[in-house]
Amino acid sequence: MESKEEIWRQFVEAYEIEVPEEKVEEELRYILLEMRHRLQYDTLINHAVHLNPRAEIASREEEYRRLARYEAKSELVMKELLAKWNPSVTKDELLQEARAVAVRQNADADLVKAFFGEDLAMLERDLKERKIKARICRKQEE
Repeated sequence: MESKEEIWRQFVEAYEIEVPEEKVEEELRYILLEMRHRLQYDTLINHAVHLNPRAEIASREEEYRRLARYEAKSELVMKELLAKWNPSVTKDELLQEARAVAVRQNADADLVKAFFGEDLAMLERDLKERKIKARICRKQEE
């Protein structure tokens, strides 16, 4: 059985939507920056030897470009599905998710509310995205 993430990946790859090249390039810049930071961290913390980090990153640029295209497309697909399906999220669902975050982070519920806002609006999009992915997975399983 495929994982939810694999089902989502296949859905995104098959979804027909235009992906502007600027979005891909923006995502690629972010990925390359993150990879440079990871190599630096690896050197500092693990004492790994990266003699030529630029060449190391350049050798994987096509892989990073594919990842950037997927990430850009995934974001656009989710944005379109949020607008099209507009799943609802109840106050109880938000409170339940806030409690779950508090447990996972070993934090006080008030601290979670302070972080996400008193109305927990910042959690709402996460819950809506999960509902969309769950809907896609259910359709795939049918």
